[in-house]
Amino acid sequence: MRTISYSAPAKIHLMGEHSVVHGKPALLAAIDKYITATLEPTKTGNEFNFDIGNGLSKKFQNTLEDAIKKETDLKNIPPYKISVSSDVPIGTGLGSSAALSAVITAVLLTHIKIYFDNTLLFKIAYEGEKFFHGNPSGGDLAVVIEGGLLYFRKEFEFLKSFSKLSFPISKSLNNFLIIDSGKPEESTKEMVAKVGVFKKESPEAAYKIFNNQEDITKDMVIALKEGNENTLINCIKDGEDNLEKLKVVSNNTQKLIDSIEAIGGCAKISGGGGFKAGSGMLLAYHPDLKILEKFCIKNNLPFETIKIVEDGIKKI
Repeated sequence: MRTISYSAPAKIHLMGEHSVVHGKPALLAAIDKYITATLEPTKTGNEFNFDIGNGLSKKFQNTLEDAIKKETDLKNIPPYKISVSSDVPIGTGLGSSAALSAVITAVLLTHIKIYFDNTLLFKIAYEGEKFFHGNPSGGDLAVVIEGGLLYFRKEFEFLKSFSKLSFPISKSLNNFLIIDSGKPEESTKEMVAKVGVFKKESPEAAYKIFNNQEDITKDMVIALKEGNENTLINCIKDGEDNLEKLKVVSNNTQKLIDSIEAIGGCAKISGGGGFKAGSGMLLAYHPDLKILEKFCIKNNLPFETIKIVEDGIKKI
């Protein structure tokens, strides 16, 4: 029996996390880390051999199956076994839930011989994202499906728009590190809710931050297009300051970012964040990447170099 495999990239939030949930634009990019799902038809039972923790794997599987049945009017999905391989850390802000939702949806639709484009794939996989995050913007999912550099905005629950930016990023501005500040104790769902409470209690302060993040996001697009390193660094610093004002960055992580800035670099969280202990993966940049790498080694900080990639989800 033939197997079916799809692979999807992880993502980074260059700018706009949290504010994107509230209707502001975000700049996201697919990166060279991947989740792959392989489906094998079986004669009995449906299996999903990937542990996402807290006994949620079966519920996640059922969520996507139900969404597929709703969209296709199928009563039953023929039996299958799905296995998953991944080099994307879970719960650290790299879009693991989006990539997982996309590849599982893709192998299931192919298994039942339903033709799908990226729009249908997004619509079904988005139910998987909502399973994990409650009120996701959809930006993570859009970029792991489309790939490349994406300018994304969530207008309404039913209306999401994005532009895939086609200009080349100069080699010097594609030298990012991701640095592990520690896995957050809180889920992305909890962090999104925390910002929602802040907006409800202090709407004027919240929208001042959201509006400023929109300006910074637009400035970052121009900086990447024009190859302006100084503007890129300032955008990352200013964006991180806003995230700290939203209280989604822990004290320990703030101290780490301050240390990176002290050696001439910059860094920001690249996901939901966390305020008790770790804040997930940091997106870090330095004009001389070797200085930043030496800093990480000296301070025993787990890090990896990453590159922005053009391809999104693909059959393999």
